[in-house]
Amino acid sequence: MGKFVPIVVVFLGGMLALTATAATDLRCNDSLVTRGLTPFEVLERCGAPEFETQFADYRYPGILVYVDEWTYDLGRNKFRRLLTFENGRLVRIETRSKPKRSVESAFAADDYR
Repeated sequence: MGKFVPIVVVFLGGMLALTATAATDLRCNDSLVTRGLTPFEVLERCGAPEFETQFADYRYPGILVYVDEWTYDLGRNKFRRLLTFENGRLVRIETRSKPKRSVESAFAADDYR
């Protein structure tokens, strides 16, 4: 029984690591978006974002980082994703809140008719 506990701990730790890695990826249609891609590659896979912002960030004296943040709305009852590019490479994929619908937009939507 003494050897069984370390094996279980290693197994559970590995499963947790795999889950954390998978949560940082984004699936658009049939394509996988991962860190390291360029904005062009993400546009090819996901299309245009719902919202986009750009700014320059001075991190350290003399170091300027160009940041692009893209927000994707993945559809009804799905969480939004915020993609952050730094100097032309995707560095972070964050899960945001689900879109909130107003009563007027809910009744005007095609899927409620």
